[in-house]
Order: sequence, then C-alpha cells, then structure tokens
Amino acid sequence: MHRWTGVSKNQCIYFMHALCFIVGLAAAALVLLVQFAQAQAAEITVKEWVIPTPNSAPHDIVVDKNGVAWFTEINANKIGRFDPKTEEFKEYPIPTPSSNPHGLVIDEQGNVWFTEMGASKIGKLDPQTGNIDEYPTPTSNSGPHTPILGKDVLWFTENRASKIGALDIKSGTIREFSTPTASSSPYGIIVDVDGNPWFAELSGHKIGKVDAKTGEVTEYPAPTKESGTRRIAIDSNGKLWFTEYNSGKIGSFDPKTEEMKEYDTSSVSSGPYAIWVDIYDNVWFSMTGAYKVGKFDQTTQTLHEYDLPTPRTIIRFIYADHEGNVWFPNNNNNRIGVILTNTQGTPVAKPETETPVAEPSGETAGDEQTIGSDGLLTGLPIIGSVVAVGVISAIVAYVLLYRKKQST
Repeated sequence: MHRWTGVSKNQCIYFMHALCFIVGLAAAALVLLVQFAQAQAAEITVKEWVIPTPNSAPHDIVVDKNGVAWFTEINANKIGRFDPKTEEFKEYPIPTPSSNPHGLVIDEQGNVWFTEMGASKIGKLDPQTGNIDEYPTPTSNSGPHTPILGKDVLWFTENRASKIGALDIKSGTIREFSTPTASSSPYGIIVDVDGNPWFAELSGHKIGKVDAKTGEVTEYPAPTKESGTRRIAIDSNGKLWFTEYNSGKIGSFDPKTEEMKEYDTSSVSSGPYAIWVDIYDNVWFSMTGAYKVGKFDQTTQTLHEYDLPTPRTIIRFIYADHEGNVWFPNNNNNRIGVILTNTQGTPVAKPETETPVAEPSGETAGDEQTIGSDGLLTGLPIIGSVVAVGVISAIVAYVLLYRKKQST
C-alpha cells in the first residue's frame, strides 16, 4: 500500500476508466466467443442422392427402425426405398394410375401407409411381399394429404374435403370428421401422446385438434391473420410447432396454457413449409421461398438458416431420425437428402431402436457438402482482435499510471 500513496485522485479516476474499458472489451470478447461456439455447433453436412426414375418429384420422406428411408414419388406414381448403408434404391409402382402418392408413414410391423391424393385412396405397402392394398375414402375427390399413426388408427388430412380421416388399421373402415371452418384445407398432421391428432389448416389459418375419444374438433387461430398454417410437428414436452407459409414465420402452441408464439424468419417471403422436431428438441423447417432450411434452437432461442448445396431446392417435408439427422426430399431436383448435424447434447427421448443410420462416406456417388449457418460468427479473427486490444489497453493503462506515480 505504501508504494501507491503518491497516486492522486485524478490518477485513480483515470485508472478506473481504463479498468472499465478493459472489462467492457473482455465482455464483448466473451459474447463473440459464445457466438463462435454456437456457429460451430450449428454447422451441418448435407448429402444427396439422385433418384433412379427421372422427374419423379419426391414429396414426403420417413425413416424406418432399420434406418431405411422411404419416400413418395408423386409424379412417377411410385413408393421409393433407399438404404443409406448400401446406397441402393428400390421402387414400388402403385396399382392405381395417376394416384399422386403424397404423404407416408410406417407402422410397427414395417408396413408403409401412404395417401393417394389423385385417387382419393389410402395405400398400404407390405415391404416383404411388395403387395399394395388400397382403401378408397368415403368422400370422393377428398384429396387425402398427410397421414400419421395413432392408436390402432391411421389419421390423415383430406385437403379438398376439409375433413380429417381415420382408418381403422384392423378393419380397414374409414371415418371422417369435418372441420368447423369451411374450406379450411387441412394440410399437415401430427399425433400427441394421448393419441389425439393435431392438424394445420392452410386456408383456415388455424391449427386444430380431433379428440380421439369423442370425435370433437376444436380450432385455434394463428396470431397472424391469413398466415397460411401449413405443416405441424410436436416436441417432447407436447408443444406444437407449425409453419406459417404466407407470413414467413414459424409458430408454437402450448396445449396446456393455449399460449401461441411466433418467430420471424429472415424474410416475410421465405415460405416456411415443412417442419419437424429432432431428438434434441431442435425445430427444423424448410423455406421454399428462400431455398433454405432453418433450425430453431429452443435452448438458446436462436434461429439458424442454411443455404443448400443444390440450387433451387424445394423441400415439402422434413423428417428427423433417431440419430438426430434430418432427411428431406428435394422435390425440384429429383433427389433425396440428409442433413448430418454435429449437434451435441443428450437426446430428450430414448431412441426406439439402437440400429444407427449409417453416415454415407464421401467416396460414394452421393454429393456431400458442409455448410455453416447464416448470420453467426464463423471465424476467430474478430475475437482475436478484440482480445488483443484489451490486453494492449491494460498494459498502456498500467504503464501510464506507473509513470504518474513515479513522477510524484
């Protein structure tokens, strides 16, 4: 203490100003370091494969418990199968011509259920035999759109009829439930833990729920008018997520509190379309107006957007597998693809199977490219500069103060 007894009041003030400046620089450097870590965690690798049938227009995709991808070929009138371990395709023609297969889902026995939007039928493919059974909907020209499995029932949206269909898997009979809003154009659909289907109304600009026990249909309007609610997904806490195609937003709805929230993308014309939630509760969605995919991190409340390697990529459906990878059909370019994420963390739910999806190697015919997210720091130069300025400032402040002390 004796060595600094000659320091004046003004010198002490100068020292405090310099110290505050250094602390501010250190805080800025810390923020940039966090952003850098987020950017690295947000990095993705995209791999794509060309479908054998030209101009097949793949529409929806799912992955079975063995890691095999199944997809609809809406223009080719086929169901496609792709094994990422062998990188081999197999295609199954649908008996009804021009059926326009749209959505699909896989049951516990491995059967592939799919909607035939052009034929107003539900199809069932047995992968063991290749046999396809078809079930006409009670309403003609109903436009069966997206299916999802419930408890012994296949729920599906009827886009043209503004109804929700329910096919009893054991008997094959179909019931239908009209939406309260006329001409609502129900689109995407998902099922909650109690087996109740939730759906998005593209023209009704609402999300809805069918009570699986009573058949009662309830609707909830999106906060933004004319939003174009399109696809819908659910996270591990039962919160629903949906795309707002017309407003460039994604939305969330908590059934427990009935609270809705909206999150803006980078552009009102980005066209949020498909949506799914991965095993880490990250919300993935496509933007057909911007040819991008987005990821909303619920933990950090951060929205990342990624350009895709193939120009003018149109993604109409997204599916996250049990390894955290995100599969998509490249509808505009006759391909299917997968986003191999390097997200770290603990899955929010135990995988239903321990069979991993094999990561394609870079030596195969598929195209692979690693991409970083837009809008986040992806390098160290700025961080290094800030830290360097902070260190130099500290040294200068100390030297000046020491000289002042020596002169007294």
